Amino acid sequence: MKHAEGFLTWSAADRIETDIAKFVVRQAKVYSANGLCDMGCVLVTHSTGDLVARHFLAHQKEWLRNEGYEPLKIIATLDFGGAGGGTDLADKANWAVNSKWVPYPIKLALGAVLGLDFDIFDYKELGTLQDLTTSKARSIANWPNDIPRLRFSGSGKVLKNRLTKLLIDGADDGVVPAHSSCGSASPEAIDSCSNLIGYDGKRGKVKGPKNLLHNHFPVLMSDNYGHLEITANKRLGWVTYVKNGFDNGFKIDFETHTENKTKGWFRWRKKYTYQFVKGSDKKGFSEIIYDSLNK
Repeated sequence: MKHAEGFLTWSAADRIETDIAKFVVRQAKVYSANGLCDMGCVLVTHSTGDLVARHFLAHQKEWLRNEGYEPLKIIATLDFGGAGGGTDLADKANWAVNSKWVPYPIKLALGAVLGLDFDIFDYKELGTLQDLTTSKARSIANWPNDIPRLRFSGSGKVLKNRLTKLLIDGADDGVVPAHSSCGSASPEAIDSCSNLIGYDGKRGKVKGPKNLLHNHFPVLMSDNYGHLEITANKRLGWVTYVKNGFDNGFKIDFETHTENKTKGWFRWRKKYTYQFVKGSDKKGFSEIIYDSLNK
Protein backbone atom coordinates (compact mmCIF):
# COMPACT_ATOMS: atom_id res chain seq x y z
CA MET A 1 0.00 0.00 0.00
CA LYS A 2 2.87 2.41 0.77
CA HIS A 3 3.99 2.28 -2.88
CA ALA A 4 0.50 2.78 -4.35
CA GLU A 5 -0.48 6.01 -6.10
CA GLY A 6 -4.14 5.24 -5.52
CA PHE A 7 -6.46 2.50 -4.34
CA LEU A 8 -10.01 1.23 -4.71
CA THR A 9 -11.98 0.25 -1.61
CA TRP A 10 -15.38 -1.28 -0.88
CA SER A 11 -17.38 -2.92 1.87
CA ALA A 12 -17.41 -6.70 2.17
CA ALA A 13 -21.00 -6.40 3.37
CA ASP A 14 -22.06 -5.43 -0.18
CA ARG A 15 -22.44 -7.41 -3.40
CA ILE A 16 -19.94 -7.13 -6.26
CA GLU A 17 -22.33 -6.53 -9.15
CA THR A 18 -24.39 -3.87 -7.38
CA ASP A 19 -23.18 -1.63 -4.54
CA ILE A 20 -19.49 -2.54 -4.84
CA ALA A 21 -19.51 -1.80 -8.57
CA LYS A 22 -21.12 1.60 -7.98
CA PHE A 23 -18.67 2.50 -5.23
CA VAL A 24 -15.63 1.46 -7.26
CA VAL A 25 -16.80 3.47 -10.27
CA ARG A 26 -17.17 6.60 -8.12
CA GLN A 27 -13.53 6.23 -7.09
CA ALA A 28 -12.41 5.43 -10.65
CA LYS A 29 -13.98 8.67 -11.92
CA VAL A 30 -11.69 10.65 -9.63
CA TYR A 31 -8.61 8.89 -11.01
CA SER A 32 -9.83 9.39 -14.56
CA ALA A 33 -10.39 13.09 -13.96
CA ASN A 34 -6.89 13.64 -12.55
CA GLY A 35 -5.22 11.55 -15.26
CA LEU A 36 -3.58 9.11 -12.87
CA CYS A 37 -3.59 6.24 -15.38
CA ASP A 38 -3.02 8.18 -18.59
CA MET A 39 0.44 6.60 -18.92
CA GLY A 40 -0.82 3.21 -17.73
CA CYS A 41 -1.56 1.72 -14.32
CA VAL A 42 -0.88 -1.70 -12.81
CA LEU A 43 -3.74 -2.88 -10.62
CA VAL A 44 -2.65 -4.88 -7.55
CA THR A 45 -5.33 -7.10 -6.00
CA HIS A 46 -5.61 -9.46 -3.09
CA SER A 47 -8.25 -12.11 -2.42
CA THR A 48 -11.74 -10.77 -3.29
CA GLY A 49 -10.09 -7.89 -5.12
CA ASP A 50 -9.33 -10.34 -7.93
CA LEU A 51 -13.05 -10.83 -8.62
CA VAL A 52 -13.93 -7.16 -8.08
CA ALA A 53 -11.20 -6.23 -10.56
CA ARG A 54 -12.47 -8.70 -13.16
CA HIS A 55 -15.95 -7.23 -13.00
CA PHE A 56 -14.60 -3.68 -13.13
CA LEU A 57 -12.21 -4.35 -16.03
CA ALA A 58 -15.00 -5.97 -18.03
CA HIS A 59 -17.31 -2.97 -17.69
CA GLN A 60 -15.25 0.12 -16.90
CA LYS A 61 -15.12 1.47 -20.47
CA GLU A 62 -18.89 1.52 -20.72
CA TRP A 63 -19.45 2.75 -17.17
CA LEU A 64 -16.97 5.62 -17.28
CA ARG A 65 -17.80 6.80 -20.80
CA ASN A 66 -21.49 6.87 -19.91
CA GLU A 67 -20.55 9.25 -17.09
CA GLY A 68 -18.41 11.42 -19.39
CA TYR A 69 -15.02 10.08 -18.25
CA GLU A 70 -12.20 8.33 -20.05
CA PRO A 71 -11.64 4.69 -19.00
CA LEU A 72 -8.57 3.96 -16.91
CA LYS A 73 -5.64 2.58 -18.86
CA ILE A 74 -4.87 -0.63 -16.97
CA ILE A 75 -1.92 -2.46 -18.52
CA ALA A 76 -1.82 -5.48 -16.16
CA THR A 77 -2.93 -6.77 -12.79
CA LEU A 78 -0.87 -8.44 -10.07
CA ASP A 79 -3.21 -10.83 -8.27
CA PHE A 80 -2.15 -12.15 -4.85
CA GLY A 81 -4.14 -15.10 -3.51
CA GLY A 82 -6.86 -14.27 -6.04
CA ALA A 83 -10.37 -15.49 -5.23
CA GLY A 84 -11.74 -14.88 -8.71
CA GLY A 85 -12.49 -18.58 -9.12
CA GLY A 86 -14.38 -18.76 -5.84
CA THR A 87 -13.58 -20.64 -2.65
CA ASP A 88 -14.97 -23.70 -0.95
CA LEU A 89 -15.21 -21.69 2.27
CA ALA A 90 -17.87 -19.46 0.71
CA ASP A 91 -19.74 -22.56 -0.47
CA LYS A 92 -19.64 -23.95 3.05
CA ALA A 93 -20.64 -20.63 4.60
CA ASN A 94 -23.71 -20.27 2.40
CA TRP A 95 -24.62 -23.88 3.07
CA ALA A 96 -24.21 -23.47 6.84
CA VAL A 97 -26.35 -20.36 7.04
CA ASN A 98 -29.16 -21.70 4.88
CA SER A 99 -29.37 -25.29 6.05
CA LYS A 100 -31.54 -26.16 9.02
CA TRP A 101 -29.68 -29.46 9.28
CA VAL A 102 -26.34 -27.93 10.26
CA PRO A 103 -25.93 -28.12 14.05
CA TYR A 104 -25.64 -24.81 15.83
CA PRO A 105 -22.07 -25.50 17.15
CA ILE A 106 -20.89 -26.31 13.61
CA LYS A 107 -22.28 -23.00 12.35
CA LEU A 108 -20.48 -21.11 15.09
CA ALA A 109 -17.24 -23.00 14.40
CA LEU A 110 -17.39 -22.28 10.67
CA GLY A 111 -18.24 -18.67 11.40
CA ALA A 112 -15.20 -18.41 13.63
CA VAL A 113 -12.94 -19.76 10.88
CA LEU A 114 -14.32 -17.23 8.40
CA GLY A 115 -14.38 -14.35 10.85
CA LEU A 116 -18.17 -14.10 10.71
CA ASP A 117 -20.92 -14.07 13.30
CA PHE A 118 -23.13 -16.97 12.26
CA ASP A 119 -25.12 -16.54 15.42
CA ILE A 120 -27.37 -14.13 13.49
CA PHE A 121 -28.28 -16.71 10.82
CA ASP A 122 -28.97 -13.92 8.33
CA TYR A 123 -28.12 -14.79 4.72
CA LYS A 124 -27.85 -11.12 3.77
CA GLU A 125 -25.07 -10.63 6.29
CA LEU A 126 -22.78 -12.79 4.17
CA GLY A 127 -22.38 -9.93 1.68
CA THR A 128 -19.51 -10.60 -0.72
CA LEU A 129 -19.25 -14.21 0.44
CA GLN A 130 -22.37 -14.88 -1.60
CA ASP A 131 -20.36 -13.88 -4.68
CA LEU A 132 -17.36 -15.99 -3.72
CA THR A 133 -19.10 -19.35 -4.02
CA THR A 134 -17.39 -21.30 -6.78
CA SER A 135 -20.33 -21.24 -9.20
CA LYS A 136 -21.22 -17.59 -8.63
CA ALA A 137 -17.66 -16.27 -8.81
CA ARG A 138 -17.02 -18.04 -12.09
CA SER A 139 -20.20 -16.59 -13.60
CA ILE A 140 -19.22 -12.95 -12.95
CA ALA A 141 -17.73 -11.22 -16.01
CA ASN A 142 -16.31 -14.52 -17.20
CA TRP A 143 -15.59 -13.44 -20.78
CA PRO A 144 -11.98 -12.89 -21.98
CA ASN A 145 -10.27 -9.49 -21.94
CA ASP A 146 -6.90 -8.31 -23.23
CA ILE A 147 -5.39 -7.32 -19.87
CA PRO A 148 -2.72 -9.79 -18.62
CA ARG A 149 -3.41 -11.03 -15.12
CA LEU A 150 -0.27 -12.20 -13.31
CA ARG A 151 -1.00 -14.67 -10.52
CA PHE A 152 0.87 -15.15 -7.25
CA SER A 153 -0.16 -18.10 -5.12
CA GLY A 154 0.66 -19.66 -1.75
CA SER A 155 -0.22 -23.04 -0.30
CA GLY A 156 -0.25 -21.89 3.30
CA LYS A 157 1.69 -24.51 5.24
CA VAL A 158 2.70 -21.78 7.70
CA LEU A 159 -0.85 -21.29 8.94
CA LYS A 160 -1.32 -22.39 12.51
CA ASN A 161 -5.06 -22.85 12.08
CA ARG A 162 -5.52 -25.59 9.49
CA LEU A 163 -9.18 -26.29 10.23
CA THR A 164 -9.88 -24.67 6.87
CA LYS A 165 -7.93 -27.48 5.18
CA LEU A 166 -10.81 -29.81 5.96
CA LEU A 167 -13.14 -27.50 4.06
CA ILE A 168 -11.10 -26.92 0.89
CA ASP A 169 -10.26 -29.46 -1.83
CA GLY A 170 -6.74 -29.54 -3.25
CA ALA A 171 -3.94 -27.15 -2.34
CA ASP A 172 -4.94 -23.88 -0.71
CA ASP A 173 -3.54 -20.89 1.17
CA GLY A 174 -5.88 -21.37 4.09
CA VAL A 175 -8.69 -19.36 2.48
CA VAL A 176 -8.49 -19.64 -1.32
CA PRO A 177 -8.01 -22.91 -3.26
CA ALA A 178 -5.21 -23.22 -5.81
CA HIS A 179 -7.62 -23.46 -8.74
CA SER A 180 -8.70 -19.92 -7.95
CA SER A 181 -5.40 -18.25 -7.08
CA CYS A 182 -3.61 -19.94 -10.01
CA GLY A 183 -6.27 -18.89 -12.53
CA SER A 184 -7.41 -22.38 -13.53
CA ALA A 185 -10.17 -22.50 -16.13
CA SER A 186 -12.06 -25.08 -14.06
CA PRO A 187 -12.70 -25.41 -10.32
CA GLU A 188 -11.20 -28.87 -9.95
CA ALA A 189 -8.92 -29.66 -7.01
CA ILE A 190 -5.27 -29.15 -8.01
CA ASP A 191 -1.98 -29.34 -6.12
CA SER A 192 0.03 -26.67 -7.92
CA CYS A 193 -0.15 -23.82 -10.45
CA SER A 194 2.01 -25.99 -12.73
CA ASN A 195 2.01 -29.58 -13.95
CA LEU A 196 5.79 -29.73 -13.64
CA ILE A 197 6.65 -27.85 -10.41
CA GLY A 198 5.30 -28.13 -6.88
CA TYR A 199 4.59 -25.29 -4.46
CA ASP A 200 7.85 -26.23 -2.73
CA GLY A 201 9.82 -25.77 -5.96
CA LYS A 202 10.41 -29.48 -6.61
CA ARG A 203 10.47 -30.39 -10.28
CA GLY A 204 8.42 -33.39 -11.33
CA LYS A 205 4.94 -34.42 -12.32
CA VAL A 206 2.23 -32.80 -10.20
CA LYS A 207 -1.48 -32.19 -10.62
CA GLY A 208 -1.77 -28.64 -11.96
CA PRO A 209 -4.47 -26.89 -13.98
CA LYS A 210 -5.50 -28.52 -17.26
CA ASN A 211 -6.15 -25.10 -18.73
CA LEU A 212 -5.88 -21.52 -17.55
CA LEU A 213 -8.37 -18.71 -17.88
CA HIS A 214 -7.66 -16.41 -20.83
CA ASN A 215 -4.70 -14.09 -20.17
CA HIS A 216 -4.09 -15.52 -16.70
CA PHE A 217 -0.43 -16.31 -16.00
CA PRO A 218 0.78 -18.01 -12.79
CA VAL A 219 4.16 -16.40 -12.06
CA LEU A 220 5.29 -17.18 -8.50
CA MET A 221 4.16 -19.60 -5.81
CA SER A 222 5.38 -20.87 -2.45
CA ASP A 223 4.41 -23.33 0.24
CA ASN A 224 5.82 -20.91 2.82
CA TYR A 225 3.11 -18.26 2.51
CA GLY A 226 -0.54 -18.29 3.50
CA HIS A 227 -3.39 -16.04 2.41
CA LEU A 228 -2.47 -13.08 4.61
CA GLU A 229 1.30 -13.60 4.64
CA ILE A 230 1.58 -13.35 0.86
CA THR A 231 1.05 -9.58 0.94
CA ALA A 232 2.57 -8.89 4.35
CA ASN A 233 6.10 -7.64 4.89
CA LYS A 234 7.30 -11.03 6.12
CA ARG A 235 10.24 -13.15 4.99
CA LEU A 236 9.12 -16.72 5.41
CA GLY A 237 11.22 -18.80 3.03
CA TRP A 238 11.90 -19.82 -0.56
CA VAL A 239 9.63 -18.85 -3.46
CA THR A 240 9.54 -20.77 -6.73
CA TYR A 241 8.58 -19.62 -10.20
CA VAL A 242 6.10 -20.96 -12.75
CA LYS A 243 6.53 -18.39 -15.50
CA ASN A 244 9.63 -16.23 -15.71
CA GLY A 245 10.80 -13.64 -18.21
CA PHE A 246 7.21 -12.52 -18.72
CA ASP A 247 6.90 -9.82 -21.39
CA ASN A 248 3.50 -9.03 -22.82
CA GLY A 249 3.71 -5.27 -22.88
CA PHE A 250 4.57 -5.63 -19.21
CA LYS A 251 7.91 -7.16 -18.27
CA ILE A 252 8.71 -9.13 -15.13
CA ASP A 253 11.86 -11.19 -14.68
CA PHE A 254 13.61 -12.93 -11.78
CA GLU A 255 17.09 -14.25 -11.17
CA THR A 256 16.78 -17.97 -10.50
CA HIS A 257 18.78 -20.93 -9.26
CA THR A 258 18.36 -24.69 -8.88
CA GLU A 259 19.64 -27.13 -6.29
CA ASN A 260 19.61 -30.89 -5.91
CA LYS A 261 18.43 -32.67 -2.78
CA THR A 262 18.63 -36.38 -2.03
CA LYS A 263 15.84 -37.93 -0.01
CA GLY A 264 15.03 -41.42 1.22
CA TRP A 265 17.07 -44.31 2.65
CA PHE A 266 19.50 -46.74 1.04
CA ARG A 267 18.24 -48.09 -2.28
CA TRP A 268 15.16 -45.90 -2.04
CA ARG A 269 17.25 -42.74 -2.07
CA LYS A 270 16.37 -40.44 -4.91
CA LYS A 271 17.71 -37.14 -6.15
CA TYR A 272 15.25 -34.28 -6.71
CA THR A 273 15.82 -30.92 -8.37
CA TYR A 274 14.33 -27.77 -6.89
CA GLN A 275 14.03 -24.37 -8.55
CA PHE A 276 13.77 -21.07 -6.70
CA VAL A 277 13.88 -17.34 -7.20
CA LYS A 278 17.41 -16.34 -6.24
CA GLY A 279 17.54 -14.68 -2.82
CA SER A 280 13.86 -15.27 -2.12
CA ASP A 281 14.68 -16.75 1.27
CA LYS A 282 15.87 -13.29 2.31
CA LYS A 283 12.92 -11.27 0.97
CA GLY A 284 9.17 -11.18 1.47
CA PHE A 285 6.90 -12.41 -1.33
CA SER A 286 5.69 -8.95 -2.37
CA GLU A 287 9.21 -7.53 -1.90
CA ILE A 288 10.54 -9.94 -4.53
CA ILE A 289 8.00 -8.74 -7.07
CA TYR A 290 8.47 -5.06 -6.28
CA ASP A 291 12.25 -5.32 -6.69
CA SER A 292 11.86 -7.14 -10.01
CA LEU A 293 9.55 -4.46 -11.38
CA ASN A 294 11.86 -1.67 -10.32
CA LYS A 295 15.16 -2.93 -11.69
